[in-house]
Amino acid sequence: MITKLPDQERALIIRQDPNRPYGAKITFQILQSACIGELEYVTMLLESGAVATLEPARNASWEGCKRFQVTIEGFRTATNAEHEGLRFAQALLLSAISLNFGLRLNYHNQEPAVVFERFRSKGSSMQGELTIGWSQPIVLAELVGAYSEPVLDRTLILSMELYCAAFLEPNERTRFITIVSALEPLAKQASLGAEVSVFVENAIVALENAVEIQSAIRASLKGRLNQLRNESVRQALIRLSNTWFPQRKEVRQQIDKAYALRSELLHEGTLLDPDIDISAETTKISKVLRAIFEQASGRSFYVSTEV
Repeated sequence: MITKLPDQERALIIRQDPNRPYGAKITFQILQSACIGELEYVTMLLESGAVATLEPARNASWEGCKRFQVTIEGFRTATNAEHEGLRFAQALLLSAISLNFGLRLNYHNQEPAVVFERFRSKGSSMQGELTIGWSQPIVLAELVGAYSEPVLDRTLILSMELYCAAFLEPNERTRFITIVSALEPLAKQASLGAEVSVFVENAIVALENAVEIQSAIRASLKGRLNQLRNESVRQALIRLSNTWFPQRKEVRQQIDKAYALRSELLHEGTLLDPDIDISAETTKISKVLRAIFEQASGRSFYVSTEV
């Protein structure tokens, strides 16, 4: 299939060519419209030739956030539309991290983008009812630039999504837990080696011979034993921190401390040390995550990521 130039693609889309019947919609929330330069009803011409329109979306007064919708048109197939919708959702996350503001993607299915047919009737509808801002040129440059990137690893996208959404959470403890949880998708757990596998195999044999233990309990213990073949998430994060921040022992300690505090909160319901400033810990681990995202995405963020 011959690939058309962006201007040629755009001409087909604008004149409602039936060979470009599909589009994708992404809905997201931010605290204030100033975060995106008060952009409303703005059309972006993307490097692929696709046309994206950003506009306000239906928002309930009790939500406490501003909801927007991006519509991207038009694509030959629903698969292409879904892929490009994911790419724009990724661009939103990268832009939010680059400009350092919170953003929550709204899902309607398993993917952040909803595919639609451009020429199908929409029917009737009804609608009910101080943050740092950025200029429109800066926001548009970030969005269009980030959209030019290929789709990243899905675990990295999930990590960025958790990070961005956390800043829309008013509860301080929930915000901290969500931000630290953004580390987990980044942890690629490595095998602990053949010797450990042999030990696990022997333990499983011994477990299977322990007929006095109920079968349901044996099955549960077998699953837990098999997990011992690989390092834990915490071990993986400590190892990977040496890759992300070589010769930065203090950063590795910060990652380990944040993960330990999260575990403490989840298992105890509170921090055992009442003098720990959870807000300060959130700020510290946020800086670490932004620096990781900058490395992993290969983009230079607008707001400094110095740790």
